[in-house]
Parts: sequence; C-alpha cells; structure tokens
Amino acid sequence: MRVVVDPNLLVSYFLTHRRPIAQIIDVHLAHEDFTLLICTQLLEELDSVLQYTRFQRYFNNETRLRFVALIAALSELVDLPENVPAICRHPADDWVIATAVAGNADVIISGNRHLLELKQVGKTHILSPRLFLERLSKI
Repeated sequence: MRVVVDPNLLVSYFLTHRRPIAQIIDVHLAHEDFTLLICTQLLEELDSVLQYTRFQRYFNNETRLRFVALIAALSELVDLPENVPAICRHPADDWVIATAVAGNADVIISGNRHLLELKQVGKTHILSPRLFLERLSKI
C-alpha cells in the first residue's frame, strides 16, 4: 500500500507521540506495512512548521533536522510536476494531493477537515488516522 501522510500529522507525531499516528509510524511503517510517499515540498513544509516559535521549547534544531531527515530516509521521494493545480483552500494541501497523485498513492492520511471532506481524489482514499488503522487491520 502506498500512503501520503499529511505533514501536520507528522508534526503531531514528533511533538506528542500519541496514538493513532504513533502506532501508524512506529508499528506499521517500521514493519513496512505500507510505503510512505513524500515530496520535497512536503518535507520543506514539515521543517518550516517545526521551526514555529511555539514549538521551539520542545526540541533543538539538531533534533528537528534529524527528524526531517529520518522521514525523508523512510520515504519514497515523489517528483511533482511544475504546475500543481489548486484544489484546496490551503496550498500545502494541494502538495499532499499532488504527491498522492504523482506517487500513485492508495491512501492519504490526514486529520485536516478540508482534506477529509474530499473523501477521495481519483483512486486515492483520504482517511483519518483511526480509519487507516481500521483498514490495515482488515488486510
């Protein structure tokens, strides 16, 4: 299964390490139950969000850079076309969708209401972390 994880969930994982995203990353990604897809733009967004002042008290720059590098190393890097169509209200959500389409993803995992409301883009299903875990348990 090929999966794009919304960078906001990766931020949540890094900061809080709580279920269900922690189980998705620590158990299922570690056991290669799915292939994580990412693009340069999403890695840049992840790094940018982790640099927000409100997060600085939780980790230092070295830890942030190591986390972003780890996500990159665990992922298959997807090249995006130069012109990504605007579908969502937030441009970063368009990068998530474009990564899924270009990477032939089966699922986007997101907690973002705007993405979840779409339910599906092409053949790619958009699921909450909880629904993704339920889906994995049926495989």
